[in-house]
Amino acid sequence: MPRGFLKELSHGASPTFSHGSGRRELAERVASRDNPLTARVIVNRIWLHLFGRGLVPTTENFGAAGQPPSHPELLDHLAVSFMDQKWSVKQMIRRIVLSRAYQISSSYDSHNDEIDPDNALVWRMGKKRLEAEAIRDAVLSISGKLDITPPIGTPVARAGEGPANPGRLNLQDQSDVHRSVYLPVVRDQLPESLALFDFADPSIVTSERATTSGPSQALYLMNSPFIAKQAQDAADRLRADDGDEIHRIERAYLTFFARTPTVAERDRAWSFLNEFAGKTTKGDSAREAWSAFCQALYYYSAKSAPMCSRGFR
Repeated sequence: MPRGFLKELSHGASPTFSHGSGRRELAERVASRDNPLTARVIVNRIWLHLFGRGLVPTTENFGAAGQPPSHPELLDHLAVSFMDQKWSVKQMIRRIVLSRAYQISSSYDSHNDEIDPDNALVWRMGKKRLEAEAIRDAVLSISGKLDITPPIGTPVARAGEGPANPGRLNLQDQSDVHRSVYLPVVRDQLPESLALFDFADPSIVTSERATTSGPSQALYLMNSPFIAKQAQDAADRLRADDGDEIHRIERAYLTFFARTPTVAERDRAWSFLNEFAGKTTKGDSAREAWSAFCQALYYYSAKSAPMCSRGFR
């Protein structure tokens, strides 16, 4: 068969590809101004990631079986602008985040909610889930252990050819403190810190991640050796600061929540640290108390962050 385009997707005569493998010609046709569907799909994905909901809710289906766009003129306008800006994703993100629609608050309005309960018309900024990578990176950042430099090589390459068993690859190594974007992703062997928080299934193409809330997420934050280790490192980091216990408590809330504690929160934290240190039988009672306190802050930070528009700091 000669190289060519799918006739079912062609209007009129089917184009022919004659140079080399034809892949470049196919790519140029897909990303052509004569094919506006590509730009509309990309712009819709960008909108989805920024707002939590696409202009076309069915991001994988722009056909008759999918849902129509909530703002068709806006979608077309952004698609044309996207092509005019040489298909620059960065410029499109800049344009959207500088808009009024992106900068409005998430305040609730009963009248608007009655008219548009799904917020399809963007009358407020919807609350978005904090993704698995952001949760893990925030945990490491708070403890001061996050390594932002790209790693050299990958455990998959170092393991070489052969069955991809967990023992040989050691993908659950808790000592890897690089950014989550650098973690190796192997089908059926996702790191626990990502798999529990709705990381995309690497076996299939996923346009939009699921959002679930389950007991395993809370149990991971309470019992995981990784969280316990980061809580201990965060405690050591806070205790290294000069100042008294009250200053360290305020510093802890600034680190975890980007705000100072209320008087009630400060008093409860003070009481917890003193009571825990008095009851523990381990060597450094103050360190153990601060580790437990930081682990509790990790838990409550993540418990509230996944449904907040900003989340961890």
